Amino acid sequence: MKQVVFPQKKVMNFLSRNFIPVDLEISHDTLPKGFKFIGIPTFFIVNQNGKQIGMLIGGMRSNIFLNKLKKRINK
Repeated sequence: MKQVVFPQKKVMNFLSRNFIPVDLEISHDTLPKGFKFIGIPTFFIVNQNGKQIGMLIGGMRSNIFLNKLKKRINK
């Protein structure tokens, strides 16, 4: 994802308009209290109050990733 999906212009444009991406390295960084991951990569979707409102698990193609994120912000 980091090398193939995120560098794509359409992905970066969408993320920068709708999210504040934070990259944590699970082997070095500590997850915020209450956040659990099942697999790598895991994408937590958090609202402005820090509450987890969604999660995406696993690598995926850019169009699938964007569609899943769009569904989350439209809820």
